[in-house]
Amino acid sequence: MNAFLTGIGTRLADRWVNALLLPGLLWSALLAAGLYLGQDRTFAVAGLIGWLDQLASRPAAQSTGAVVLAASAILLASAGVGLLAGALGALVERLWVLPGDRPPASWLRSWRRRRWVVARERLRTAIRNATTASGADNALTHATAVRVQQRRRNRLGPTRPDHATRIGDRLADAATHAQTVDGLDDLALAWPRLWSVMPSEVRADVAAARDAYAAAARLAAWALLYLTVAVVWWPAALVGTAALIASVLRGKAAADVLASLIEAACDVYLRELAERLGVPTDEPRLEIGHAISQRLRATTRPTEGPPRRGG
Repeated sequence: MNAFLTGIGTRLADRWVNALLLPGLLWSALLAAGLYLGQDRTFAVAGLIGWLDQLASRPAAQSTGAVVLAASAILLASAGVGLLAGALGALVERLWVLPGDRPPASWLRSWRRRRWVVARERLRTAIRNATTASGADNALTHATAVRVQQRRRNRLGPTRPDHATRIGDRLADAATHAQTVDGLDDLALAWPRLWSVMPSEVRADVAAARDAYAAAARLAAWALLYLTVAVVWWPAALVGTAALIASVLRGKAAADVLASLIEAACDVYLRELAERLGVPTDEPRLEIGHAISQRLRATTRPTEGPPRRGG
């Protein structure tokens, strides 16, 4: 047991250092360099090195207590920035799945819908041109045009957007799949039960995809923090923009993997969940899912109030 707890503590410490402390140290170092360089001496590396040498030559830098105190302050500040990035990352996760029924999310959804409609019409035009093309060369050219337009449409989503982001649409598609294919009307209610019947390997895959999604959101949070440094040192905007683009790309990929794993889990382990709950499994898949949903709603329905005493 001691070895087990030690192993858990080591893994938690490693994750804490990698996810919070090291990125926080990097951000703090960039902020300090930006405050010294400013907007006028953007790339004055020689001056920055001289400033660091000047700090190291001060009498306080020769005191062990002062060095330990300064190092502790830097580590605490970096950890605090890391915690802030983690909180912002959780906020980014929520923003990515906004339904888009209220401003400003509705504005972004409307913009995505207009782009999707344009892409759909271009795809339809390309298909019509391909069906009326004559000659092998023309047919090949139009077929290539159809594939190009189809890829452009699919980048915006296979169906009309309902959320402010593509990530929100993809995760919502998993719930729609569970409802229309597996009959699970409330995926949030059924998922903890499905999780309990899945093998450990499948749960590890889902957890890894979930961690990748959270890491992408944290990267977006770090991007926003780097953009704030651009107020005092403009090259930080380049770092923040690159990190923001990378976070969106990673978030889309992670959401797609996570949604696919959720859909696969519902498809594969639906009957096993039904057996565990005592639901008949000789019915069609949709009927089994509806029966599971009804059973779960009946067993988790809150009471109307505390029982009365004395009848």
